[in-house]
Amino acid sequence: MNRVIVLTPPGRAALATIRLEGSAVKDVLEKQLLRRSGNKFRFEVLPRPVLVRFPVGDGLYEEVILRVVNSETAELHCHGNPLLVETITAKFETFGFHRETWEQWIYRTEEDAIRAAARLALADAPTWTVTSILLDQYGGSFSRMIDKVENALIEGNWQEAADILHRLLSWERVGLHLTRPYKVVLVGPPNAGKSSILNWLVGYRRAIVDPTPGTTRDFVAAATVVEGWPVELYDTAGLRPPQDELEAEAIARTRRTASDADLVLLVLDRSTEWTADYARLREAWPEAVVILNKRDLPPGPGAWCEGLYLSTRIGEDRPVLLKALSQKLVPEPPPPGEAIPFTPDQVARLKEALAAVETRNRSMAVKALQSLKLKSSPLGNP
Repeated sequence: MNRVIVLTPPGRAALATIRLEGSAVKDVLEKQLLRRSGNKFRFEVLPRPVLVRFPVGDGLYEEVILRVVNSETAELHCHGNPLLVETITAKFETFGFHRETWEQWIYRTEEDAIRAAARLALADAPTWTVTSILLDQYGGSFSRMIDKVENALIEGNWQEAADILHRLLSWERVGLHLTRPYKVVLVGPPNAGKSSILNWLVGYRRAIVDPTPGTTRDFVAAATVVEGWPVELYDTAGLRPPQDELEAEAIARTRRTASDADLVLLVLDRSTEWTADYARLREAWPEAVVILNKRDLPPGPGAWCEGLYLSTRIGEDRPVLLKALSQKLVPEPPPPGEAIPFTPDQVARLKEALAAVETRNRSMAVKALQSLKLKSSPLGNP
């Protein structure tokens, strides 16, 4: 099959790469391309890329850089204008080339599903921490541990197989958040400083800060990084007896959003008096990181709970909060080279294998393990 693949991401860019594969590459390029001088192009494996002219219609030519990989593979590097990229790609379709996405190309060309999934995930890796972990999996850390489990099963060592599977699954939370940011929700009473803390953490004015209670009615979300881990922060409506139907709905949505958060930050104004309402909020989210905000002001009276005593006006308090969030989200970061499952499908297959091991069902365990590497989807989506 002859294929045309746009390897660069969609959207405007300085350059784009279009890959051609198949037996028709040589014939089509020789018929279409011209040398820069205007002479016909003769296809051959060249030691370095060359500048050529490609017809884009109505007697017009676009100068592109051609790299000949082998007798059936070449790459065209052109301007990244989406219209030009589409024009060139569509023209090859008229020559009988099948259009393939870059995801499909990766999934087809990688040796197994784990490497393909890791390479796909690397395209969206937001931080070096995430990138380094995914590179370990691409390099075989996860695959080698799967091989160890299979070998243990062949030798009849059920306990070793179970121990390895338990270790792999212990990284489920970390692994799944390599491709999906942690959801961190700020909750608390009005004017506790939730919006200020969100702005403080992301480093710019994302949320509106106003002294009027109830200013935040809808959610404000912002992406950031906490010590290498991708995080999405949510500022929410202040929790108090609602003043109208709109505020009642906003408060209900706040509680729903916090219920499925990976971490809740309970923000309380330390300059005010401790109240029964504060106590109820603390009881509602016992696992929350409590932020006792506004320590730049005189502390209010009452028997206050424990928490992080800080202020957005004090610069050295920011790294203290970031450290606390990181330790709560990832108490034990994985060591370099650790095998970590990073897709829901991988976690599901590992759980199937563990269940089979615990019932001494060798064939089902092996089947689940082998399915981890099997490339069964034509869409590049293991």
